[in-house]
Amino acid sequence: MNALVRMTGPHKGAATVNGRQRPAWRVAVISTQDRQPRTTVYHCLSYRRAVSLSCRMAHDRKLHLHMEALPR
Repeated sequence: MNALVRMTGPHKGAATVNGRQRPAWRVAVISTQDRQPRTTVYHCLSYRRAVSLSCRMAHDRKLHLHMEALPR
């Protein structure tokens, strides 16, 4: 399988909560050939949750984890 789990962010205005824009971190399984998401792109409103989700996804799927994210 030519894929990896990728975490990026924070993306400003990526999520709206109660009418206000909030930064979000994106987590997805992407194809290594075309760099496009293979499945759902998850938006997490906290860095810690994004790290937890990406680690679990990489472990469960036995994929490499690529992090391009910083805490806010």
